Amino acid sequence: MAKKFRGLGGRNFGGSSKKAGNISELLKQAQKAQEEMQKLEESFKTMEVTASVGGGAVLVTATCDYRIKSIEIDEDLKDEDFEVLQDLIIAGVNEALEEVGKKREEESGKISSMLNLPDKML
Repeated sequence: MAKKFRGLGGRNFGGSSKKAGNISELLKQAQKAQEEMQKLEESFKTMEVTASVGGGAVLVTATCDYRIKSIEIDEDLKDEDFEVLQDLIIAGVNEALEEVGKKREEESGKISSMLNLPDKML
């Protein structure tokens, strides 16, 4: 049996320890988290969110890998001032990107809770 000795702060070094099993389990958990996050990142390429601004006059659809997929503009806006149209498009894109961030956080949180990890750990 290995001899134990005390280090600074009263911690034991050497000897048998259950910590080796805990570290092994933690490493397995970290590897599983990494695998799940890779799968999730891949799924973000097809996961979509849509933002609507101007009472539905502009719809912006984005994938959760931060790519704008489409921008739909209501025909009624063709007679609007160009600056109004620009503002609506910018607002729609910004809203869509905010929704992407929320969706990514929500989906990452599911993996964290599945693996019993604290929020924001992934």
